[in-house]
Amino acid sequence: MNRNLYVLMIGGALALAACSSKAPETEAAAIPAPAAAPVPALRHPTSLNAIMVCAVDHASDPLFEVGNAVMGSGKLPTTDDDWLNVQYHAYQMVALGTAMQVPGTGPKDVEWTSAPTWRTWSEQISAIGMEMLQLVEQKDAKGFVDTGNRLVAACEGCHKEFKPDIPTMNILHRPTL
Repeated sequence: MNRNLYVLMIGGALALAACSSKAPETEAAAIPAPAAAPVPALRHPTSLNAIMVCAVDHASDPLFEVGNAVMGSGKLPTTDDDWLNVQYHAYQMVALGTAMQVPGTGPKDVEWTSAPTWRTWSEQISAIGMEMLQLVEQKDAKGFVDTGNRLVAACEGCHKEFKPDIPTMNILHRPTL
């Protein structure tokens, strides 16, 4: 019986507390929090052009090779190690699409990354990379024909809009062997 009385008393106290008016604001609550220090803008230490040539181009070559092999030229991935290599490059494409949204040191990098269509092209590159990861899981080489074509279209579309003069800044792509 004492236990029931104890539970009833606690329950009653909680009910009364819930029905009471709002507690007055304390002096500390009325003082606004200090403004957070501004976060420094994130920037690559190199130009986006260098990242495109030295990373995006090289990440895409093995991905294109799978689609090209289906079409009759190139080498199809046949072993788990071959597919693992393709997977690494698909992950790079996913990450690089996102990384391309951050300006670097190039003369047009801030202008490019500020344009909404730049973000759209970059997001397409990441999305296609994600699709390629699914194709790797399924070991679906034929799927790389379509995704490779869409990756080319995204890259060319972006280049037509932002960088029609290829190459720039004296950075040249040398095909991987």
